[in-house]
Amino acid sequence: MAFVLPLVVYARTMQGSASFWDSGEFIAAAWRLGIPHSPGTPLYVLVGRVFTLLPLPLLTVAQKVNLLSAFCGAAGILFAYMLVVRFLDFTMGRATDRLDAMVRVAGALTGVLFLAFSDTYWTNATEAEVYAMSNALMGFLTWLALKWGDAPRAPRATALVYLMFYLLALSVGFHLGTILAFSGIFFFILSTRERTFSTGEFLVACAAMGIFVADATLYRNGQLTLVLLASLVVVLALMGSRGSRFPTITTLLFVLGLSVHLYLKIRSAHNPTMDEGDPETWRALYAVLRREQYPPTGLFPRKAPFSFQLQHFNGYFQAQFELARAYVGRLNVGALLPIGLGIWGMVDQYVRNRRTWVMLFVTFLTVSLGLIVFLNFSDHEVRERDYFYSPAFYYFAVYIGIGAASLLAELRSMLAPQAGRASPAVAGLCAVMLVFPFVTLKHYWWTHDRWRNTVCPRYARNMLVGLEPNAIVFTNGDNDTFPLWYIQDVEGYRTDVRVVNLSLLNTPWYIRQCRDNAPRVPMEWTDEQIRRLRPVLTRDGVVLVRDLAIKEILRANFSLPREKQRPVYFAVTIPAETYAPYRKYLEMEGLEYRIVRRQGENMINVSRMERNLMENYDYTGILTRDWKRDTSLYQPPYVRHLVQNYAAAFVQLAYVMHQDSVYDRALRYLEIAHEISPDMEAARQMIGLFRLEAGDTQGALAYYRNAYERSHDPSMLYRLAGVYERLGDYGEALDLLERVLAGYTGTRDLPGERDLMLTTYYMARRGGLDARARGYLDAWLAAHPGDAEVRRLRDELERPADSTATR
Repeated sequence: MAFVLPLVVYARTMQGSASFWDSGEFIAAAWRLGIPHSPGTPLYVLVGRVFTLLPLPLLTVAQKVNLLSAFCGAAGILFAYMLVVRFLDFTMGRATDRLDAMVRVAGALTGVLFLAFSDTYWTNATEAEVYAMSNALMGFLTWLALKWGDAPRAPRATALVYLMFYLLALSVGFHLGTILAFSGIFFFILSTRERTFSTGEFLVACAAMGIFVADATLYRNGQLTLVLLASLVVVLALMGSRGSRFPTITTLLFVLGLSVHLYLKIRSAHNPTMDEGDPETWRALYAVLRREQYPPTGLFPRKAPFSFQLQHFNGYFQAQFELARAYVGRLNVGALLPIGLGIWGMVDQYVRNRRTWVMLFVTFLTVSLGLIVFLNFSDHEVRERDYFYSPAFYYFAVYIGIGAASLLAELRSMLAPQAGRASPAVAGLCAVMLVFPFVTLKHYWWTHDRWRNTVCPRYARNMLVGLEPNAIVFTNGDNDTFPLWYIQDVEGYRTDVRVVNLSLLNTPWYIRQCRDNAPRVPMEWTDEQIRRLRPVLTRDGVVLVRDLAIKEILRANFSLPREKQRPVYFAVTIPAETYAPYRKYLEMEGLEYRIVRRQGENMINVSRMERNLMENYDYTGILTRDWKRDTSLYQPPYVRHLVQNYAAAFVQLAYVMHQDSVYDRALRYLEIAHEISPDMEAARQMIGLFRLEAGDTQGALAYYRNAYERSHDPSMLYRLAGVYERLGDYGEALDLLERVLAGYTGTRDLPGERDLMLTTYYMARRGGLDARARGYLDAWLAAHPGDAEVRRLRDELERPADSTATR
């Protein structure tokens, strides 16, 4: 049950294709044996490639790689179950009867099923990512340590330690964070006296791992690393000469595990389609392993107040095990049961077996508080970072299992005097305990059932479908690049288009690949010129390498004969400041701006944009066939944010139609935008007025009334007043504006309070309601007697009409 049930759930709910962020990149890398972003994750790519070859004809390549995560996620749950059972053996002794075994099984299953159906773990187990594999190996490593602890002086016990060191090194091939599992294992081994190696030998054995981790995370001084490694070799040689083989064997096994990264160098030499970091040389391989293309992680200064970082983790933590959705920083009652069980388990283990408690607690502390300190996340991350803390949730679930079993054991003891009734009662309590994780399963099913969700590959297809042949399209980050790599490399769609990622265009290796690898990008820089590229400081700020590269690509392309020039596009996801130098040459065609030869402001190719939006784009999972919002699938916030690009394009098209007085089409496009993104203010605010201009007066009034009833947003009353004014009903319009003024809150969709008062005043004047107009000015001047302009308006209102005309 601990393996099969999660596997069935994960396989049933796993992503139906690629998903956003790194998933598309990993699937493409596995299929093509490519090299994804640093540090390359070679073991994940190789295992993913094996899964793509499985004889499962009903599954696509993407689904097979997603299945790898489902399998690893289920394996992780199995290892967590084995951990709980082993920890219970240390704290409660071996099971003495069938009822005792039932209590332990029920407790362990309760803990691991809470984990299986928790928010982050379930997500990691349903898409192509490294975290399910990492969690599974962390659980297995901890179980191996406990297995060794059973008989540390047994003839083959040391072999388990050797295996742990090898697996720790191998795990770097999919995620460096897996090594954190060793933090608790380290103290567990140190606290075990009956072992076949000394403390000194063990510390030296850990040195290679320590040097590697420090070099990859804490500093970037290669010379220091060489000195430390040379010192380690000397120490190993001295210890070996004295007959101590243990540290040498563990070091060699650790190096052997790391050797999986040689795949990166070997494969890069064949120039695969995806060759990030281009690790053909030893120096480039070293740079990839150390993630040198990214800014180093620093503990100081803190990127956000530590209290904020701690509270943010707390929000993620509570969201994992609750029975109803919690908000960041607020304790939800639904989370009390599993978190309470976890705390009970933590205390119970501390009381009963201090040695194993140290092991588990140190590991949990390292992957929770330790990661909060080390990762140093800011308060404006581009996405939620809960997946980094998945090991903390994993090990806390072990505490939940221990706590559930301990609580059930206590209840059994209370029922012991009633020997005849104890067994059925305990069985009933076990069944009740096991029900709770299934409540969480039901709660999260809607948000985690992603089998029919294909928004990501369809978004990629839509970005490419309307481009001219052999186009060049500049993209910005992960979510507008990796899906394109996936659909080109795996599905073979529009491989004539060259995707140029501007984030990577700051690196020399990527510029060279754009120049040399098909489909090649026009560029005349030599290798030496590329190597010497540096950001340039100007009066207007810093010109990045990518900006220089864009300029060179455009210059080289448009210097070619007209028939050889390639169409060039900027994705709409690129920040405006990036394409600002070319803005007057950009013409919007849908999800891209195309560089054209004429100049203009906010140019739109109406015919192409209509064809793309209404005919070429596939909105499955976003809109139904009748252009209504598809509510049958859950879309995470970042997906809802991304698909706003569709809505923004429809809004732009609607405004063009409105300017051309094609009111019916303008309204249609604006309403489609509202269906795609109901919270997009541009559509939300203007639909009523567009309905009015299309001749649907009652529809305009009904829209703003309903919108206000749903949201109590005063801007809806403001817009409704505008409709009534157009209908000539100034009294109703002013009544609405007075309501807005009386409860003024200063929302972004309303004018400032003074401007709103003046709007109301001028509307009253236009309606011939001078008494009401005078009242608005008098009320304002009573609160702001120094407002000279309003005082002037008040005086003018008192002048006779003929004297005003004469003057």
